[in-house]
Amino acid sequence: MLGSKTGLPDSKPPALSISPSKLKEGLMQRGKTRIFLVDVREPDEYADWKIDGSQNIPIDHLITPKGLRQIPKDAEVITICAHGVRSSQAAMFLRQKGFNAMNLAGGLAAWNKVYDMAPVPLNGKDLFELLQVRRVGKGCTSYMVCYQGQCAVIDPSVHTDEYVSAARKHGFKITHVMDTHQHADHVSGARALARAVGAKLYLNPLDAYRYTDFIPLKEGDMISLGDGGVAIEAVHTPGHTKGSTSFLIQRSGVLTGDTLFVEGIARPDLRNKADEYALDLFNTYRDKILSMPEQVTILPGHFSQQVKMEFGKPFSSTLKDIRRRIPLLEASKTEFTRYVLANIPPKPSNYESIVRINKGEEPYDPEAFDDLEEGPNRCAVKV
Repeated sequence: MLGSKTGLPDSKPPALSISPSKLKEGLMQRGKTRIFLVDVREPDEYADWKIDGSQNIPIDHLITPKGLRQIPKDAEVITICAHGVRSSQAAMFLRQKGFNAMNLAGGLAAWNKVYDMAPVPLNGKDLFELLQVRRVGKGCTSYMVCYQGQCAVIDPSVHTDEYVSAARKHGFKITHVMDTHQHADHVSGARALARAVGAKLYLNPLDAYRYTDFIPLKEGDMISLGDGGVAIEAVHTPGHTKGSTSFLIQRSGVLTGDTLFVEGIARPDLRNKADEYALDLFNTYRDKILSMPEQVTILPGHFSQQVKMEFGKPFSSTLKDIRRRIPLLEASKTEFTRYVLANIPPKPSNYESIVRINKGEEPYDPEAFDDLEEGPNRCAVKV
């Protein structure tokens, strides 16, 4: 916390704050109100994790005349930091200077709990509903496939009420829950959600879970909704993890989890077998993904800052476009593995603890997850 040496007040009443949900509402109506997001953290913090569209003005610079000239007088100014401490002081300072400033309550850690949903159009999708559920701050993406009153949830995050409420709103009952793989960047909500609603849980046992109350998934398994009119096919796609499984929906869309993204490819190193898993990944792309129809829609399990995510609108890409965008997919085995192993990003924060929780080796304690899941996802190798 900064004190009086910076000129910031540290003993006055707190500045007005805005909740993450209210900020989302404001950003969705940005054309009606000018909103200026100012992140007051240091540049290295900002570069690692931020809200799309925010401007970085570190707090020590913000309080200078030059810093103040960067703040528009005719905008609603929202100050941001990791937990709302520095940004609260910044908002108080700006209000004293005549700006309409509010602090993002709870900071980026609270923004991590904001969700957005978008219907996904697929070829032939006239019998069922497909919802893309985005955890905005974390970049996690889940899916809900709904048909004849039944719903399958794939890759749910830990805030399971989001899925229960969405199913209720759309008139569906959650009957099936699946994970594409054993996650390392966030705690999975799959087991908790299945237990809460009495749904069947499907996991690939190759990811070595320490519990057995799930239905084992293997290549070619079919999960049917309703009277069988909608089929979800399991496609074993190892490389990110040994048990990574993609889900092909009515042969028109494929939920790839962390196997393939619209802007990058999977990282193979989070189980300390990078050389082996990089080869698995090459074989997965060559033998499984690239053999699918070019017009199949790729729906990944995460998005990064490179993906333009708009509220209420789905993001996806056809396999044809991804092949054009990522020529590495067509590279030789040697070229592919050399590039992947040389371009692995930093590991996610607390990933080892998160993996142990998802395996069932450590207690599932939702009260501890906020701190554990701080920071961006780092699931993709950029190309």
